[in-house]
Amino acid sequence: MSKKLAVHHVVASALVLAASAFSLNALAQSSVQFVGTVDAFAGSLKNSGDAGSKSVVNSSGMETSWWGVKGTENLGGGLQAQFALSSFFRPDTGAQGRFDSDTMFSRDAHVGLSGSFGRVSVGRDLAPNFIPTLTFSPFGGSFAFSPLELHTQTPSGSYRGQVWSPTVAGDTGWSNEIMYVMPKLGGFTTSLFFQFGEQAGKPGKNNYGANTMYEQGPLSFGAYFQSVKVNNPLDSVTSGDSRVFTFTPYNQATGATYTLAASRNDTWFVGGAYDLQFMKLFGTLNYSTNRLIGIANDSQYDLKSNTVQLGTSVPVGKGSVLFSWARTNVKADGDFSAVLGGAGGKSSIIRNTASLGYDYFLSKRTDVYSVVSYDKLTDQSTGISLGVGIRQRF
Repeated sequence: MSKKLAVHHVVASALVLAASAFSLNALAQSSVQFVGTVDAFAGSLKNSGDAGSKSVVNSSGMETSWWGVKGTENLGGGLQAQFALSSFFRPDTGAQGRFDSDTMFSRDAHVGLSGSFGRVSVGRDLAPNFIPTLTFSPFGGSFAFSPLELHTQTPSGSYRGQVWSPTVAGDTGWSNEIMYVMPKLGGFTTSLFFQFGEQAGKPGKNNYGANTMYEQGPLSFGAYFQSVKVNNPLDSVTSGDSRVFTFTPYNQATGATYTLAASRNDTWFVGGAYDLQFMKLFGTLNYSTNRLIGIANDSQYDLKSNTVQLGTSVPVGKGSVLFSWARTNVKADGDFSAVLGGAGGKSSIIRNTASLGYDYFLSKRTDVYSVVSYDKLTDQSTGISLGVGIRQRF
């Protein structure tokens, strides 16, 4: 080999090595992951107030099924860019979203930065209620069987022709949001949330809130506050107040009803858990107040709700026995004699729900479960639901 060719060979080899090193460095600095959960169950469902039970193959017994991509890029100096795009779906039918009108990326659709200052994201991200609610329920993210989520987050059960309204308005994720997660301080992780209502002439029509979480050894607790005036994931009201919560007092004798609609829903929440090793104890308390639409209604009636939840998880074999009970009281104070046609008006609804289940892990990513639930609304028939399902994470 001539000296000239040898030099060319060395230069070419050096360029290949440099390109390889650059590619490896780029890969080390950036990452994109495809992630999600598929959850489906078979069983029988009947909430209190339903006409009868129905046999089903449904999606999302223990966790709402979803898929998505998330990525990070290290920008240097401890600064990192992040994005997440994830969508809910229903594996029983293959349909997109949690319900027919759900948006494509209703779980996540945000981009942001993180560093020593914490994390900030812009787009559709979590609502203040999401992490505290799921953390302090033995059933985690089950919107089908967890009593806490059934009462506060899920339209379920009916009375006097009205479907149960979730007592915590605004969904578990907020659109058009700026979310800021502060650096951990003294064991506390605190987050701030602000959703722009984006309605001309209504600068005060926004959602805002905060939550904080703490964990040290066997003890964990958290709290949140949120004020909701805007529905999610989409708000169809383009002018004026939105109905974020409704309640229907009724006359027990005549069946006459009177619907109260709220334009603002404020919720305070505290929850905690303690791990005794042989069992873990859970407890939560929600308190919500509402501003009614219409001056007359707002001055005549005071609409509020409270939810107490207690539960436990007990390790058994490769799984856990789960139990949770929740009691919610929705009450409208005021004189309903005129609108309901005299005495006999019912302005308070009490709901009790209890669930017992067993969640068995076949591996770190796959578990099978069975759950039975009891549900009872004031003046309505008892509901019994049961399901057996499988969940796989990827």
